[in-house]
Amino acid sequence: MNTYWHKSTLTVGLGWLLSTCVWSQRTLTPDEAVEAALKNSHALKASSLVIKQNEQLIRSTRAIPNPELTFDSPTGVFYTLGVQQSFRLPTVYHQQAQLQQAYVGLAQKDQKITENELKFRVKWTYLNAQFGQSYLRQLQSQDSAYAQIAIAAKRSFEVGTIDKLALVFAETQAAELRNQVAMAIQEVILQKNQLGVLMGNALAPEVAVLPLDKMPLPTDTLGDVGAAPLVEMAKQMEVVGQKVVGVEKSSRLPSFMVGYYNQGTPETRMGLRLRAGVSIPLWWGQYKSRIEAAQTAQEVAHERTESQKQLVSLDLQMAQNEAAKFRTSLAYYQSVALPQANTIIETARRFFENGQTDYINFLRTTNDAYTIKLRYIETQRNYFQSILTIQHLTGNL
Repeated sequence: MNTYWHKSTLTVGLGWLLSTCVWSQRTLTPDEAVEAALKNSHALKASSLVIKQNEQLIRSTRAIPNPELTFDSPTGVFYTLGVQQSFRLPTVYHQQAQLQQAYVGLAQKDQKITENELKFRVKWTYLNAQFGQSYLRQLQSQDSAYAQIAIAAKRSFEVGTIDKLALVFAETQAAELRNQVAMAIQEVILQKNQLGVLMGNALAPEVAVLPLDKMPLPTDTLGDVGAAPLVEMAKQMEVVGQKVVGVEKSSRLPSFMVGYYNQGTPETRMGLRLRAGVSIPLWWGQYKSRIEAAQTAQEVAHERTESQKQLVSLDLQMAQNEAAKFRTSLAYYQSVALPQANTIIETARRFFENGQTDYINFLRTTNDAYTIKLRYIETQRNYFQSILTIQHLTGNL
């Protein structure tokens, strides 16, 4: 029995060493993944173009109407040329420019949301790849031991030292572990492929992510709801609404016209050929209704901001509660469950070597201990997911 266990230990150790060498060929960090994703993101490029487009429209807010050229015969005797130019007061153009600046700010907030969503998705996928990698390694270490147990059980059955039930149970446990390992391998491949798509390039098979247990556990679960990207976007909509009100109010101001128009004979003096005019906004009702509608839209934007704050606060509170729950669970696993699991595995191994327990009891006992280790990895993943959610909601990714 001791010879078997020494071989099993050697096999597991060599497998772990080989796995470590393979993974260490190229390790991708979360920051590298995020940087590549931001660089190659078509969504971010589109957001940048939208900002550029709105900035280009600022000059158009100060555009004045094209001059009107006329060619007519005011006296019925001869034809004469005329020109007329209309324009608004500077206040109108200033208000229009401010509104367009607000749209630039809105596009910038939208870009921030796009960037925040991309970072969140990359880091979430990276975390899932970390989890899959850690989960796979844990299963592989258990699989190596169970495979050796199945081989030893078959030999013991052939010499008649164990019954058929013990053999079948050992082979079933080993087969189940092989199946779990196969599924875990596919899951790691899937997460790495998804990460490669987000980064804009395929990941080589030998590229690994940082081990989950090597990542520092963040403890800061606070966050400012007012700085949340979605809330900032809603606030900017309020600014846009305010500027729209300013534009509608300025539309009540009169517009002016100047021009040259000869209605006399060719010898008419130049001063008598010039003309000027003013557009008087007499129909106050139409202006008032548009102003009131713009003010109502501003109120709607304010209420939506408050609603967005409320929704973000609820989601943030839930994520903070989840983080606290999993943080407590991690402390339990680290201080109690994992040491006990290691003790169970070591004690079961010693009893098995000394012939104090059979195959079935050994496998059942160690399976429970390995399950504790797997649950610890799952709890790590859940805790990091809660932290990512908090950072995503508050825009701190």
